[in-house]
Amino acid sequence: MTTRKQLLNNLLDIGGVATLNNLYSPTAQSYKGSLLFTRKLFKDYLVEGLIERIEPIGKPMNKSREVFYCLTKKGAKYIGRADEYKYKKYQKSPNNVMHESMKYDVALSILRHFTQSRFTFRYDSSFYGIQPDILIRIEGKNRKDLTKFVLVEIERKKTVDRVFNEKIKRYEAMFEQIQKNKSHNIHQFLILFVYTDIWYDPFLRPQQYSELLTKERIEKVNILVKNLVYNYCKYLPDDRYRFTAFHNFHRLHENVWYTPSGRLITITNHLC
Repeated sequence: MTTRKQLLNNLLDIGGVATLNNLYSPTAQSYKGSLLFTRKLFKDYLVEGLIERIEPIGKPMNKSREVFYCLTKKGAKYIGRADEYKYKKYQKSPNNVMHESMKYDVALSILRHFTQSRFTFRYDSSFYGIQPDILIRIEGKNRKDLTKFVLVEIERKKTVDRVFNEKIKRYEAMFEQIQKNKSHNIHQFLILFVYTDIWYDPFLRPQQYSELLTKERIEKVNILVKNLVYNYCKYLPDDRYRFTAFHNFHRLHENVWYTPSGRLITITNHLC
């Protein structure tokens, strides 16, 4: 498959919407260079009607980061997947652009790094009143295999205690209801918490991480993630939750995930 078609396939797989910044090149040496090829492809796609620009509400400060594009029906047909097309040209609130961008960063990273599995990404699912930012459904390779559900929470909060009190407690209540109602096998579920604080810029790409102020901010976020795990989550079931910092979005296949007991591991076994 050509790179030209691969990018459109990736776009459709993660939900049909993304920014230039989401689709940066991980192998480029500089941030500016990481957007060159994607920018060229997007210009061609727009001319050919394969994607459309979603007009932003207000005036974005940085178009490559804050303006979203969506796949068209013609674009889905071009890659042989017209039957999977769904209309996605909905405007994004400027107050929610960061969070939306973070969701697509995580989804795209999982799609790219765990190629041995077939994923379905949903952003509108609900389990017992909980609406995860991303629901990843992983079909079993054999008929007897259970379908796996990976629920992703993107948490950009000032303090980590809010993550525990506002989200994790609700998930524990959800698992109690699942067990009580016997509606699912709780071992089908894995909950991923991807955290950063409100001072970290989630639009940054890995090519920018070497800047002094960014390195300092990343270290502070790393400390906060450890604090969340060691001081709030150590008594949670060890096979149920995983925690990482958002700045690891480009290497989610590596040993960047904390278990509640504080071990750093990969999530490869869960996503395969």
